[in-house]
Amino acid sequence: MYKIFLTIFLIHMFAGFSLQSKKLSKLKAEKIIYLFGHVGLYTLVFIVLSPILLGLTYEEGLVYSLINGVLHFIVDFITGKIKKKVSNLEAKHTLVVLFDYTLHLLILTITYFSIYPTAMYRITFWDVV
Repeated sequence: MYKIFLTIFLIHMFAGFSLQSKKLSKLKAEKIIYLFGHVGLYTLVFIVLSPILLGLTYEEGLVYSLINGVLHFIVDFITGKIKKKVSNLEAKHTLVVLFDYTLHLLILTITYFSIYPTAMYRITFWDVV
């Protein structure tokens, strides 16, 4: 189970942060088109990696990724509005970022284990390496 959580964490870090520039991070809170771009790329990464790393079939990976893409959009939309309001207050801004990040991980983990509870017992990339 810890491998699944760690894998979800790593995919989220890669898709949500490594592939996002500071410019995009700011723009997605200001213009919805940039938020769509961010979420589209994030979802695409999950579509590609979840069948390989999380023990999902390609169809399951697609469903998991699309559900989480929609939820990621909603969370980022709401936290983006909050970040704009507290952007001049460093401590509160940091709390919003931590809340955002924690919420994403909770959602990713809960959807994985509730939709595909037996998937973690399948052979994944980690079992082969």
